[in-house]
Amino acid sequence: MESDRLTAALKTFAEAERGIVDFGRVGDSGRALELVRMRKQMVIEFAALGAALEEDGFLERHLDVKTDVLRLFAAFRTANAINTAEWPAIRVRDDVTQFQAAAQNVARASQAFWARIRSAFPVGIA
Repeated sequence: MESDRLTAALKTFAEAERGIVDFGRVGDSGRALELVRMRKQMVIEFAALGAALEEDGFLERHLDVKTDVLRLFAAFRTANAINTAEWPAIRVRDDVTQFQAAAQNVARASQAFWARIRSAFPVGIA
């Protein structure tokens, strides 16, 4: 990996993502405000990671890889945004099971993004 900024952004993003995934698994309907906080943090992390991906030296030299990574990142970001819009915290609180099912679209987009990151940067990426 070429960019310390990208490495840091990926790690921070992965940590924030794990928090939301863990929330979804537990399905604690009494933590709606915590979900709102985590979602706000994800917006910040999506922005930081997007900027780091755009500026990474390796990706700048391998535009085919960059295009693919950014396409998958955009799909992930879009799936997350749609899920957030369709599942406001109060709705999650009222129907955790359906929220967990709906979150599978985000999970698939996440898995595709992370698989491509691991293939582009085989060393040092979780």
